[in-house]
Amino acid sequence: MLNLFKKKKCAMCGQKAAKPTEYINDREEKVIICYKCVPYAERRAFRRR
Repeated sequence: MLNLFKKKKCAMCGQKAAKPTEYINDREEKVIICYKCVPYAERRAFRRR
């Protein structure tokens, strides 16, 4: 069954993602980043989806 309310965790810090943003990593995978880790993700050249 499709789980619409799945808890999303930040790919950087591993905590529950507050204000999640989707990024694409260097392996072309979709990852969820919380608002606290956005500057770090952009420094690591993650592309915004």
